[in-house]
Amino acid sequence: MLPLSWIWGAVLRFRHLLFDSKILAPQLGKLPTIVIGNLALGGTGKTPHAEYVLNQLRSWCKPALLSRGYGRKTKGFIWANRINATAQIIGDEPMQVHMKFPDVDVVVCENRLRGLQTLKNVTNSSIVVLDDAFQHRKLQGDLNIMLTEYDSPYWEDSLIPVGNLRDIKSSAKRAHAIIVTKCPIGLSKDEQQAIIKAIRPRNQQQVFFTRLVYGQLQQVMGKPIGIDSKTKIIGLAGLANNAKFEAYLKENFALSHFESFADHHNFSPKDVTQLWSKYGNFAQAIVTTEKDAAKLKSIRGLEEIPIFVIPISIAFLSDEAAFVQLLRST
Repeated sequence: MLPLSWIWGAVLRFRHLLFDSKILAPQLGKLPTIVIGNLALGGTGKTPHAEYVLNQLRSWCKPALLSRGYGRKTKGFIWANRINATAQIIGDEPMQVHMKFPDVDVVVCENRLRGLQTLKNVTNSSIVVLDDAFQHRKLQGDLNIMLTEYDSPYWEDSLIPVGNLRDIKSSAKRAHAIIVTKCPIGLSKDEQQAIIKAIRPRNQQQVFFTRLVYGQLQQVMGKPIGIDSKTKIIGLAGLANNAKFEAYLKENFALSHFESFADHHNFSPKDVTQLWSKYGNFAQAIVTTEKDAAKLKSIRGLEEIPIFVIPISIAFLSDEAAFVQLLRST
């Protein structure tokens, strides 16, 4: 696989050279933009970080979220707030954000520049968060936030198909802020400094560290029941990396079975009904992620199955005020 990785790397370097030399000129959006993305294929926590940024922005301006809507069955510009949106129409991650922030304009468009222009024309949003757009060189973000996972940092990874990187490591230089995500809660200052040394940030770059925070169980479907840590449950997830979610369920609940699906899996009624038929006698509920629940809620035939979600948010290990100030300066 190594020769394929070399070829892909050469293609990417040539593409970046065209943009860096202004042969292909990046364009500013019609509204101020905060770009959130990564170099890896997925699993760094883009959605909870986008939600954190949106929540902060709401306190002093009117933000919007623009996504391409990966996995949706539609095309073009769609404004979730003006339709009866589903994950099939706008994608699972935008739908998750739309459900949590109904006051935020959530739009999807595969052409980011066209999406920004239309967004400016039809809404009164003053700033736009772009989810998973770091590699989109046609758009010049006003603030570029790049994420890298603590357990799989980009500087120790390789380009696909050898590794998990979809872009070259030197692209990190375009980030204004680099966030190391999913850190252990006890990550020491010395360990943080060692990571910063490995990143070798440029003078204008800031490095931050965040961890995942699991919230309280919330029932989203089925006949209301009460469950606690001793209740036997079935776990279900379709993430880029299901292992962490499965480990959390094993540690905090009586997990009878865990069903793992591919990232952005297009759930069918059978996926869930067969799972419930097979393991429902041994468990009282299904527990899944917010992203997966965004799809499951629009599927008919699951109304009688008790389905719960565990909300996930992020918390900064330190320097949160500096990050918020960075958002305010955009």
